[in-house]
Amino acid sequence: MTTLVLGRVVAATGAIAMGSALVWGSMRGELSTEFATLLAMPWGLATLVEVYVGLLLFGAWVWTREQRSFVALAWLVAIGVLGNIVSCLYVMTALHNAKGDLARFWLGARR
Repeated sequence: MTTLVLGRVVAATGAIAMGSALVWGSMRGELSTEFATLLAMPWGLATLVEVYVGLLLFGAWVWTREQRSFVALAWLVAIGVLGNIVSCLYVMTALHNAKGDLARFWLGARR
């Protein structure tokens, strides 16, 4: 299995897993109440910091590989609002657009 195919499988699996978890959580939980509880717990806060630092690093990659600022900004807003499910979709899009070229996947149109 090539690196690009493996990347597509991992990104698609991640998107499906996160989408499923989001649907399950929204059906079973109360976001406003549980989020306040999460923020009150040290490990809950640490986990949120870890997630958002990861999103910022991923966002930096998106920003550097996109040629048009408004496209990068749209992806960054979507990632900030919807989280890593959008990151998975971005990876799948980047892999598709790379057409088998690993350097193009990493560097985008700036290659």
